[in-house]
Amino acid sequence: MHFTLSGGQASDISHAQPLLDGVYLPTKGGRPRKRCRMLVADKGYDSDALRRYCDRYHMQPVIPFRAMKRKPKLGLPRLLDNPKYKERNIIERLFGWLKEHRRLGTRYCKLAQSYAAMVTLACWRRCLRHYFSYRT
Repeated sequence: MHFTLSGGQASDISHAQPLLDGVYLPTKGGRPRKRCRMLVADKGYDSDALRRYCDRYHMQPVIPFRAMKRKPKLGLPRLLDNPKYKERNIIERLFGWLKEHRRLGTRYCKLAQSYAAMVTLACWRRCLRHYFSYRT
């Protein structure tokens, strides 16, 4: 898992490319992959710059257009893969689980470093709970 922190007034799209640059995906053998095969995001991430970024690194963007009237500019037609887009609820559930922790939902930590540590601990706790529920 990789995350970055930003201010509440900053738009999500401005942090998408730096976030994707820091991702390393584990593989069964050898070195980890740098890029994923698909990028699933909501309408807030619909931009030509992000779609060009996906094309450059051979990722399939599964991002709906903000306005359904808007057509893709050049290249292959971009059709929305609805079954893949429905898998986005995994991320939405992750945010719901993180907000179960009162400290994260209300952001009691004043420093970004402390808040990032609490997010990491909450994710570890979730992973360990998931791991041990399958082991028993």
